[in-house]
Amino acid sequence: MREATIICRLSSRHGLEYYKRLADELPRRGFALTEAHMVRRRRQLKKRVRQAVKSGKRLIVVIGGDGTQTAAVGELAHSSSVLAVVPAGTGNSFALSLGIHNDVDEAIETIVSGKEIRVDLGIVNGTYFANVASIGLIAEAANRTPNPLKRMFGVIAYGIAALLPIFRDKPFELHASWLEQDLKIRTRQAIVSSGRYFGWQPLTPEADIRSGELAFFAAESDSPSDAIVTNAALLLGRQTRLSDAHYFSAPSLKIKTKPKQPLNVDGHEFGKTPAEFSIAPKALRVLVPQNFEEQP
Repeated sequence: MREATIICRLSSRHGLEYYKRLADELPRRGFALTEAHMVRRRRQLKKRVRQAVKSGKRLIVVIGGDGTQTAAVGELAHSSSVLAVVPAGTGNSFALSLGIHNDVDEAIETIVSGKEIRVDLGIVNGTYFANVASIGLIAEAANRTPNPLKRMFGVIAYGIAALLPIFRDKPFELHASWLEQDLKIRTRQAIVSSGRYFGWQPLTPEADIRSGELAFFAAESDSPSDAIVTNAALLLGRQTRLSDAHYFSAPSLKIKTKPKQPLNVDGHEFGKTPAEFSIAPKALRVLVPQNFEEQP
């Protein structure tokens, strides 16, 4: 029998529900569950993943959303352990970048019959992250969204939490530098991704979790109406069509803002700018569906 270690974040939107499904289904599909842990806090999850990696566990199944997966990947980076993602959170963009939709049955099938590949991880101010870092308005909305609201409304909760900051917060000066290039704009938000998706839409046409580069997006913005237009475009996947959009790919970049702005990493509050970003190519072993397309 194949072996698996399950670590579930109970505070995830569907954590306990999906844990019960896996605990029932995997043994029937030929897996021995060598360990199974249910945790509530981020530091507890990191500790359990760290222990599993150190003890040589080959397959580590992590149940949770993007924030949970980001907490896990820092412990799994550059190890021989393989991550199996079960998307159980409010936003599951990292899983989508791996070809796993918001479906526990698809996640189970990936564990049973998927294939192992290596993907990139982002690094921000020395810390690994799985998918997306946001700055400014989007970061503040994510920081302020309470768990009960996320459980009730799902991804829409972030839009609700953004209503007040849209009309209250002021634009800021952003300076991004990469590969001897510079961008200086007045905006309300910026996004840096190591994966492909922001929400359900690709952040940029070139964004890819195996490209060896980060994707950056920001749009110039002075008024609340500008921010509303940008966020609507992000929701519809039309943000790069905006006339005031700026986007590019790079292996590393630095971002400074005036004044300092809140920073959020995969739904987790992460201090304020400035921020230094880089990519760790092929740093993480993961399971993906058999039909996941390899990068040329």
